[in-house]
Amino acid sequence: MQIGNMKSQSIIIVGASTRAAAFSALAGGLSPICADQFADADLALRCGVSPVTAYPEGFEPFVRHVPGQAWMYTGALENYLALVARLAAHKTLWGNNPQVLARARDPLTVHRLLGAAGLASPQIQQTADLLRRDGTWLRKLRRSSGGLGVSIWDAGAEKAADDHYFQRFVSGDSCAAIYVSSPDGQTRFLGATEQLLRPAPGSVRPFRYVGSVGPLRLDDRAAQTLVKIGQTLTSGLGLVGVWGVDYIDDGRDIWPIEVNPRYTASVEILERSLAFSAVARHVAACRDGILFTEQPLSPDALWHGKRIIYAVHDVDIDRAFVERSLTENAGGTMPTIADIPTAGTSIKQGRPVMTVFAQAVTRDDVVVELERVAQDWQRRLSEGVTV
Repeated sequence: MQIGNMKSQSIIIVGASTRAAAFSALAGGLSPICADQFADADLALRCGVSPVTAYPEGFEPFVRHVPGQAWMYTGALENYLALVARLAAHKTLWGNNPQVLARARDPLTVHRLLGAAGLASPQIQQTADLLRRDGTWLRKLRRSSGGLGVSIWDAGAEKAADDHYFQRFVSGDSCAAIYVSSPDGQTRFLGATEQLLRPAPGSVRPFRYVGSVGPLRLDDRAAQTLVKIGQTLTSGLGLVGVWGVDYIDDGRDIWPIEVNPRYTASVEILERSLAFSAVARHVAACRDGILFTEQPLSPDALWHGKRIIYAVHDVDIDRAFVERSLTENAGGTMPTIADIPTAGTSIKQGRPVMTVFAQAVTRDDVVVELERVAQDWQRRLSEGVTV
């Protein structure tokens, strides 16, 4: 998986959670140095990681003082443009700069670009003026990720604030497409996954991201449309490196609903199936302007899935739980459990605890297996069973 002279090349990775990107970097021959909110046990076993409690401002002194000349971010730093600008002033940014982020995270700009290219795009309203509360609109936070802050605009919705916008609701399958783009405007479509969504605490609507399965087996209609979406957004927004688009497939059209201008949560599903390092591709594109063509998906390829386990009540992680979790990964080429919290960590209800993975011959089988594994670990958390 190593590309060019990336072996031993260091890269600083910062974000709310860096484990997936760090493991991708390691697979590509890079040496990641990380800072995030968790400093998980499995990440600490593989590379240097520092916990940042003052999120996100605490990343600035880390990037300024840590060894290394280049850095990248994961979610949700795309929402903090001034911080990204300050970090980029200290060291070379491999990723999208604040000017690109401003365009990519502006829903109206994205909507207009897609419409001008003849692509489907849900209608956008900046305010609630004249909008009927009939369930046909979504209220969304301007600065968010993972489906947080998304709700149906209906009679029971809370009053909108200045940090919200509105998007026409589209019913269909929730999916994510992944791309890699070079500074000269070229782009490659890497694949797509289905997103698994559940209601957030206190909500009955399934908008919170809890995992992914894939890669999707796309028909010509969907594949060609997704390629065009990638080309349109790359040229119109100036995107570089690895990035993604959340979209709805209603069976007739592909409806992009959000641009994620960085390494996304669903990327590692494609990496597991297609055996490539997305972060190595990201660096090759940003640093060298090189794009690589991946091997096509084999007809008999397995389906892969990931599922984030959220705490159903307040949880204190003990050493036995951590050791049991780490043991589950022993001897495997790919972890079956990831984002393992350190002993002594206290996790509040509704917060993420860990991530589990599964693979199977069919899409339905991998979803069932993910749910089985998730329920097993939820039982261990609830009952204190760690052995």
